[in-house]
Amino acid sequence: MTTLLAIYKVILKIVYFFFKMFKTRKNRIIFLSRQDNKPSIDFIYLIDDINKRYPEYEIKILTRRLEKNNPKQIIRSLFDPFIQSFYLATSSICIIDGYQIPVSCLHHKSDLKIIQIWHSLGAIKMFGYQTLNTKYDQKMAELMCMHKNYNAIISPSSEMSKYFAKAFNNPIEKFVNIGLPRIDYLLKTAKQNRDTVYKRYPKLKNKKVILYAPTFRVYDEYKIAELIEEFKNSTKWELIVKIHPRMKVHVSKKYTYDKVSSLEALSVADYVITDYSAISLEASILNKPVVLYTYDEEKYREYEGINTDLDRDLPGYNFKDAKSLAKFIKSNKYDKKILKDYCDKYIRYKDGSVTRRLTDYIIGGKYEEN
Repeated sequence: MTTLLAIYKVILKIVYFFFKMFKTRKNRIIFLSRQDNKPSIDFIYLIDDINKRYPEYEIKILTRRLEKNNPKQIIRSLFDPFIQSFYLATSSICIIDGYQIPVSCLHHKSDLKIIQIWHSLGAIKMFGYQTLNTKYDQKMAELMCMHKNYNAIISPSSEMSKYFAKAFNNPIEKFVNIGLPRIDYLLKTAKQNRDTVYKRYPKLKNKKVILYAPTFRVYDEYKIAELIEEFKNSTKWELIVKIHPRMKVHVSKKYTYDKVSSLEALSVADYVITDYSAISLEASILNKPVVLYTYDEEKYREYEGINTDLDRDLPGYNFKDAKSLAKFIKSNKYDKKILKDYCDKYIRYKDGSVTRRLTDYIIGGKYEEN
């Protein structure tokens, strides 16, 4: 595998050498992502703001999610880096939200600015260089130049940048503490999202809603049934379960509410249950009480790792079993000050102007802090 990848890199570098002979378009910005087949909320908000305030810039979007179980898409994905590399060679700015082979593996023109915004609001769980547990992992990371060549990496706060710096193996000086456009999205569309959810699921209007959004686990150990059991006969509480797309677990459609996204469901949630997911930060932005369901915390720390101190960040709201968690929620006693402190610690800007700041930084390299 390593030999094939090394050959692939050489071919890509040769092709890129010729692409770099093309003239750079000073007003071209390329957006690259492997997270989905369509632009994320963060990309959409950024692109819309650039189009409105900096209309002289040309936007090129290349997004394709890699489905590892789809042979045709895997073959097609081998050609994507060549298309991406052409636009890298002819753009002045590149925005990415994850690892990209041509971004990290190629030697770029000096006038290309690469900004990593990442696809998650925080690094509560470990990733990247923090999870290289074997010599093979380390060799692959070195071969594929993992997270190299960034001019700047966007973080929501200086506190979160400490964890991001370790995960990306980049110096803290490269981090810019602005946050993601989804912060603006959450604040500005809360009512719209609430109306959308109620229109699609009218019965939720008269219910207390609990959103459960667990993160992915490599060992596929999920105790969702136990949580469902605690609320299934309730006439007051309604449980919505939003599982990670990589999770191999079946949940009845009665609980998944497929017509709305997790971010939309946040708008109607009275409580948000999660574990090591950054949705806890997104919930805190909307002032939604966050409760942690960490039945496997010790095992998760061993297998994947956790950056933050859960008990210190959300004291009293970290539960190991569904029964005690459900009992707490039904008591309806939650200290919102703890939630606010949690949000303030990890999210610097919550004033609805994150997108504007980030756009100004992308275009001009600076932004208004207040």
